[in-house]
Amino acid sequence: MRLMILLFFAFVSLSVCGQTAAPAAAAKKGNRETEFQMKEGSYLSFAQVNLSLGEIGFRVEVASEHKKSNARLEFRIDKPKGKIIGTLEIPYTGDSTYALKLTGNLRHAEGVHDLYLVAKGAMPFSITSFGFIYNY
Repeated sequence: MRLMILLFFAFVSLSVCGQTAAPAAAAKKGNRETEFQMKEGSYLSFAQVNLSLGEIGFRVEVASEHKKSNARLEFRIDKPKGKIIGTLEIPYTGDSTYALKLTGNLRHAEGVHDLYLVAKGAMPFSITSFGFIYNY
């Protein structure tokens, strides 16, 4: 079964698109060249993700330079205002990135869906990496 799932993901390509904030000014701290700037309402989307492969999770690396941002990342299906299947609070990271994980049996997450990562909160943050976690 694991081999079949592995082969499935080896041949299936995920397309990603999104709406992110404009790049920050050149004086920004750190050297994070490949990042998505996120602010209230911006999102990343992944088309046709199969969420029925048992326990699935997500690993997101984030950076936030605002100490009291109350920022969070909502995981939604089918559209940017679709059902919420999970939420991650974005901590203050300063000039570095932190890896956050959302794992387990996610609510309403069965079948093939478009997956949206939607930014909420007053202050912007960055996503430097995103990946899927499969718990077998």
